[in-house]
Amino acid sequence: MLMIYNLLFSLLFLLLLPFALCYLPFKPKLWGEVKERIGIFPKQVSNYIKSLKQEKKDLLWIHAASVGELMMAKTIIGELVNKYSNIGYLVSTNSSSGMKMAVQLFGAEKHILIPLDLPWMTKLLVSRIKPKVTILVEFEAWPNFVDNLSRIGSKIVLVNASMNKKIIKSYNYFPGLLTTTLNKLDFLGMQSEEEAEKVKALGVERSKIKITGNMKFDNYFKAKDKMGASELKDRLQIPRNAPILIAGSTHSGEEEMLFRIYPEIKKEIKDLLLIIAPRHLERTEEVKLLGESYNFKMVERTKFDTPGFRWSFADGIIILDTMGELADLYTIASVVFVGGSLVDKGGHNLFEPVIYGKPVLFGPYIQDFKETAELLLENQIGIMVKNEEELKNKILLLLQDENRRREIRGKAEELLAIEKGAVKRSIKIIQELLKE
Repeated sequence: MLMIYNLLFSLLFLLLLPFALCYLPFKPKLWGEVKERIGIFPKQVSNYIKSLKQEKKDLLWIHAASVGELMMAKTIIGELVNKYSNIGYLVSTNSSSGMKMAVQLFGAEKHILIPLDLPWMTKLLVSRIKPKVTILVEFEAWPNFVDNLSRIGSKIVLVNASMNKKIIKSYNYFPGLLTTTLNKLDFLGMQSEEEAEKVKALGVERSKIKITGNMKFDNYFKAKDKMGASELKDRLQIPRNAPILIAGSTHSGEEEMLFRIYPEIKKEIKDLLLIIAPRHLERTEEVKLLGESYNFKMVERTKFDTPGFRWSFADGIIILDTMGELADLYTIASVVFVGGSLVDKGGHNLFEPVIYGKPVLFGPYIQDFKETAELLLENQIGIMVKNEEELKNKILLLLQDENRRREIRGKAEELLAIEKGAVKRSIKIIQELLKE
């Protein structure tokens, strides 16, 4: 089945190549990314890898698709670097947005964009890097990438793993390929019993599977060291006692709902502030214009970094136009709505607000985060709303009931205390593989 996958993927690549070559002259800034996609990475990365080999250090390769996975990768790297002086690491991501965050966190010399999953490209790249251990965060198991890593003897670890429907559906076009690919891994650290059962049902060797828990729970304890709520409010020129509604990872259709219900909520909670974070930063201008069409004064988060900037808190809405800051901003939230759930996008990370003890509202379209949603509902931390009217009513109810919010915070802390330890469990496995 891998042969059929390679044949189809190679044909698709060759068909699209002429169009890409015609497009590139109009977007010269993309050339650097394109080179990495075909396995040609920057000189600074080559020099860094060469220096590790000269120093005879073991190399870890961590692949993290997006910002959330990168934060977990950062935690893993920090723990391992503190324990071992004889290792270096390289981080790869899937997207340009992930690349920006990775460069910021780790340095440009330690990051590459993952190449296209073509056999000759991944073979060349893997043979040049030769990692002793490869760590895949959540679920990133490209068939040729994994196949070539296993051929050179790299130990491959999947951490914080879950099997969402999109992943399984994409592999359904190639029967048996997912099972073959997963069986080439040395260890699968699953988030829960339910996720472990999914991979067992696929026919993955049971000896490789272990329930390690969800690393996002551990972020709670990191959060205590983050910037305080008061300092964040001061930076955004928000009164200390103002209640805040944060709508995170929103999509088209959801912003309209929020702009319609916000004036009605403001009638009851006059000093309320809405902070809206579109899932895709490129939609910032679109959301700003939409808000202005509803007669709101929209202000981008980046404006607050401009010396002398002042704004009218009473009638404004903040748009988050920065990357990687949403989780920190949940610190100052009174109530959180997580988007991609009132429109059919599968939902987004429902757990980030919980690490700060915040009540979480979400719609019915949470198929990609079904287990997390069930956990939050079961522990009375999360609330599912079916439509715009329910969203408005539940927000009002929570904002007007401080005791209920305090109760939710207590339940969140209890849940986190029970579930913590996933990072340590995963790192213990990685340490054992490093000793081999």
